[in-house]
Amino acid sequence: MPDKKMRYKLDVEIEMGDKTISMNNKKSKLLQCIDKYGSIAKASEETGIPYRTALKNIEIMETELGSPMVVTKRGGKGGGGSSELTDEGKQVLFEFIKVNRALKKHVDLNEMIGTISAVDNEKRVMKVALGKNEITLPTAENFDVGDDVLISLSPGSIFVTLEPHESSVRNTFEGTITKMQFKDDAVRLDVDVGGDNVIADITELSREKLDLNIGKRVFIGFKAVSADIIKID
Repeated sequence: MPDKKMRYKLDVEIEMGDKTISMNNKKSKLLQCIDKYGSIAKASEETGIPYRTALKNIEIMETELGSPMVVTKRGGKGGGGSSELTDEGKQVLFEFIKVNRALKKHVDLNEMIGTISAVDNEKRVMKVALGKNEITLPTAENFDVGDDVLISLSPGSIFVTLEPHESSVRNTFEGTITKMQFKDDAVRLDVDVGGDNVIADITELSREKLDLNIGKRVFIGFKAVSADIIKID
């Protein structure tokens, strides 16, 4: 599993009826700031996008969509005009945010490449070799011994203990904590397992109870049903 943080730039085309609009992170941030501050000028300042460029981006999006995405209300003699997103503008922004969040979840996943080493159709399980380790997963259709596979696992589905977990959990490995990141009441652990890096999310309360620190030996594991598997062609 790679231990480098992935970065990405998202460019997507969103279909709205018979229209297609191109969206990216910069345009999304601009629309979010307009919605938040009620001002294109303030949104331009907050995003670092020049005002004229912001106007041009809005014009391009509206041309693609075929209808307004931002409406501006002029103020009185003393000024005080405001801008806001139309219903169509909010819908485009909402659809882009959904895609972006789905991609972020994917980026945060543990991804492991392995080879199916055994299939037990009677017990409906199969074993996957991952370097020095081997994990057990439920059988799936069209998977055979020798197939190369990609296994995805959410950091939140991984448990951390100080002793091997004696339960129905089949996949437990010993490792060493190499990194800890704190955010609010959550803690993200990087654990070296035989040369592979695994990330696990736990609560600060759990970290305190287990007295976890960098360099500590721990056991990590997950239930077989927690992992997603796809065949690599």
